[in-house]
Amino acid sequence: MLVTETVLHLGPELERAVNRMDFFRLFKSLAGSHGFSYFGVTEILGEEQGIDLQHVHALHNFPVSWFDDPKQHVIGRSDPVFVHLQQSCAPCLMDIEQNSSGVLSSDGCGSAVVVPLQAATGKRHGLIMVGDVSGLDHQALALIALDASLIFQRYFEVILSLDSISGLSDREIQIVRWTSEGKTSAEIAIILGLSEHTVNSYIAAVLRKLHVVNRAQMVASAIRSGLIT
Repeated sequence: MLVTETVLHLGPELERAVNRMDFFRLFKSLAGSHGFSYFGVTEILGEEQGIDLQHVHALHNFPVSWFDDPKQHVIGRSDPVFVHLQQSCAPCLMDIEQNSSGVLSSDGCGSAVVVPLQAATGKRHGLIMVGDVSGLDHQALALIALDASLIFQRYFEVILSLDSISGLSDREIQIVRWTSEGKTSAEIAIILGLSEHTVNSYIAAVLRKLHVVNRAQMVASAIRSGLIT
């Protein structure tokens, strides 16, 4: 039987979470409290896309060196982590060396906890925690899954659902985020593999949707609404 009082994030820390950085810290804390060095949480898209850790809703601290292309943080569709998140609703502890994960077996990390999550909209998400941890029993795994679901529920309520209400697409939010980091349209085009004209078209659409007149106001509005941090 689960003792909910032992779950890490039932208290005020969870209630105070209002932006992506807050949730980054919560998921990182969850991973670290169980001995895992790295974590990633993101929406699970179609089979042809695998797990895109540069998706607008993704949070992770996986090293760039784990990926063949530093600009494409993708866990492929044949990777056992992706397969589990696509096919199962149950958390699991995975030996990623025996399961031949092409990405997550880097840096000497031998194990991963994989927790399927589902948003109220029906979209599938997943939490992946990676490290050199063994011997987690069923109760510990169940508590991780419960903790993850509580954090994710709050993340959906204050971030993901707001993104939907705002009327901005995932790509538009992604472009706003790069703009907030000082990138020009030309630089964003290179990062996202788009034309500069397409990036400018996205920005013009965002300006209309947010009822602002320039990029500075666009970024300020997005920060105030919690769309970006």
